[in-house]
Amino acid sequence: MIKFTAHSSAPIQYLNADAKRLLNIMGKDGDSVQGIITQEQLPAALHALEQAISQEQAQGTPAQEHASTEHTSANEADEPGAQTTSVTLKQRAQPLLQLLRTAQQNDEYVVWGD
Repeated sequence: MIKFTAHSSAPIQYLNADAKRLLNIMGKDGDSVQGIITQEQLPAALHALEQAISQEQAQGTPAQEHASTEHTSANEADEPGAQTTSVTLKQRAQPLLQLLRTAQQNDEYVVWGD
């Protein structure tokens, strides 16, 4: 689990694969154990996430989330009638977008780590 934190917001956590994907979209090293998004970097990080969401929506099909298999047990996947649902990037990124916007409004930075 990777936790994103800003002073004025409650921390949010993502599974490693989801956090790495979001970090890579924002131009950060998704393999880094911890890091910071400075006040100066927040506008670009927000823009990058919003652009990626727009691109996914323009394609008309949500990108397959690789991380969704991390929290599905093998038994659940084998059950008759079990369906896997894909989560769109927009849905996945909403909590982080909100945290980034709040940090930007309050002239703060965002840190991440496990």
